[in-house]
Amino acid sequence: MSETGGPPGLVAIITGRGALPREIAEARAKAGLPYLLIVFQNCFEDWMGDHPHAHHEFERAGAVFREMRKAGAEHVVFAGAMNRPKLRPWRADLKAAGLLAKAIRLLGKGDDAMLRGFAGIFEAEGLTMLSPVDILGGELLVKAGLMGARGPSDQDKADAARAADIVRALGPLDVGQGAVVARGICLGVEAIEGTDLMLARVADLPPERRATAPAPSGVLFKGPKPDQDRRMDLPTVGATTIQAARAAGLNGVVVVAGQTVLMEGDATRSALDSTGLFLYGAKEDELADWG
Repeated sequence: MSETGGPPGLVAIITGRGALPREIAEARAKAGLPYLLIVFQNCFEDWMGDHPHAHHEFERAGAVFREMRKAGAEHVVFAGAMNRPKLRPWRADLKAAGLLAKAIRLLGKGDDAMLRGFAGIFEAEGLTMLSPVDILGGELLVKAGLMGARGPSDQDKADAARAADIVRALGPLDVGQGAVVARGICLGVEAIEGTDLMLARVADLPPERRATAPAPSGVLFKGPKPDQDRRMDLPTVGATTIQAARAAGLNGVVVVAGQTVLMEGDATRSALDSTGLFLYGAKEDELADWG
């Protein structure tokens, strides 16, 4: 590995939406290392035009792998949010036709199982799967301890521990990476909709549903599922998460330190300052003690 930017060989970036793929592309460009954005339908954003990129369709797997071989790709990384595609079998090329039944099965699984399966498809083509951390380094991850001026109260810690227990219990079912608990009451569990929409649901709860846990109270907890493949889909927090947690009437956010991606650190710190919420990176043993 180079000191920054990841390995020297060309990295194919399977590019979704959000800040993470852009950070990876800019890190590779800054380090003078080769890379190629693989952009599927409905995922193109304006910034991508400033980087080497190729547009592809999910159903044209043969074209995707030919493009990567032609570019000399040695590694692949998944980065950014991407909706599960609605496959169009009539568009499939020969390679995709051979993979279609497997792809349909994978799309019916939880996120971790699905991503492991798709990673296996790329690895079968001789590519090495990387984590975003392999390219951006450990600075990408939330450190242990507090961000923001205000820390969690004893009640917040107890709520975070209960939310962590909920995420851990659902982990074997491959459901979500987050939960919201307020004064011991579970207000929301992340499923296919993702964190932001889960928090929006919490924000829309009628007052009678929060009668014993009125806002402001409660904590969003995010952490990886047990045995999750850490190369893909690590839990992520950022300024948007903080603003959404504020709109949901929460006191703060607790994540697993060293296993959660922090996006746009400066903007996140500003969001903490403006909202008065906290962001705390908890170690596993801390969460156990809080419970």
